[in-house]
Amino acid sequence: SQDSTKNTNLRFSLLTCDAGDDLYTIWGHTAIRVIDSAHHTDIVYNYGSFDFNEPNFIAKFLKGDLLYFISADTYQNFLYEYQYYGRDVHEQVLNLSTIEKQKWQEALLVNMMGANRFYLYNFITDNCTTRIKDGLWQHTPVNNTSIGVASFRSEVVSAPYQGGLPWIGLGIDLLLGAVADKKPSLFQEAFLPNLLYKKLVANPSLVLSTQHLSFHRSTATPNNTPFYVLVSLLLVYVFASKWNTLVTQKLATLLDLSIAFILGIGGCIVWYMSQISLHTACHENYNLIWLHPLYLLAIPMYFISNKWTGYLGWAFFIAIVLLMLTSYWIPQYFSGSVIVLMTIALFLSIRFIKKSRNARFQ
Repeated sequence: SQDSTKNTNLRFSLLTCDAGDDLYTIWGHTAIRVIDSAHHTDIVYNYGSFDFNEPNFIAKFLKGDLLYFISADTYQNFLYEYQYYGRDVHEQVLNLSTIEKQKWQEALLVNMMGANRFYLYNFITDNCTTRIKDGLWQHTPVNNTSIGVASFRSEVVSAPYQGGLPWIGLGIDLLLGAVADKKPSLFQEAFLPNLLYKKLVANPSLVLSTQHLSFHRSTATPNNTPFYVLVSLLLVYVFASKWNTLVTQKLATLLDLSIAFILGIGGCIVWYMSQISLHTACHENYNLIWLHPLYLLAIPMYFISNKWTGYLGWAFFIAIVLLMLTSYWIPQYFSGSVIVLMTIALFLSIRFIKKSRNARFQ
């Protein structure tokens, strides 16, 4: 694999693009650039293409059966988009043999034909980065040095927090199940753009040269807003419950119903993503023990039957306490923000139990 690029008319480069401001760009992007000096072409192959106009786009994305596809464009057109959005591009020119380049180019061209272009996207095992990583591993020997990825979750969730979308980060954290807490194998580690870039840095014999194209984007500052907002909400909730005035009791009632509604809707989404969706990273989600659709049942009960509100409160309370007591042994990581949310749910269940008791003594 030490042949000089002079031995062939092909030059392969890995393009790693920095994160953008939109959700689907927050993890960055990977593409492969192929220069063919004999045919005077400079093409970028991109596995991250999808069609926003696809019927039922959001439903298909959530279900996990939205088809992504490989597309090809000139390098100039590709670069223009990143220049326009102010996203830096890092190019690593690959040190491949003539045979390796020819085989990979043939594979890319076969991939561009008809139905071969399409694949079912999976954000930890089959995405724009893993497709290129798989091609690289398949066509050249790679020294699998660990780049220190603790779990899929840690990498997937940290990007929105770093990129200024912390509430999206919290939402993804809630949706990811125990499957995402597994430590990736050395082969699986490079499943996101910056990780594949690091993997190649750890393989200096594979990289002929590196070029950084800077388009001067102002980078978002990492923040942990959700944690502080949720702690504040919990304190207000506890204060309103304990302070016995008409205004605070009305506020406490409003919070009971609002929190039950939000947890119920959130529970429906978590249930769907863990039980029905094809997104494997969302499977085996222990958040379902405390975040579930049954909160929606508690809302009409709140007005109809204090006794049944109490029963639901006890069911929620026991489930949350058992989860908290056994969380050390559960193969799923719960972040600080998730634990605060869990505590809010626990306090709501105590409120339901008290409502039943107060009605009994009136």
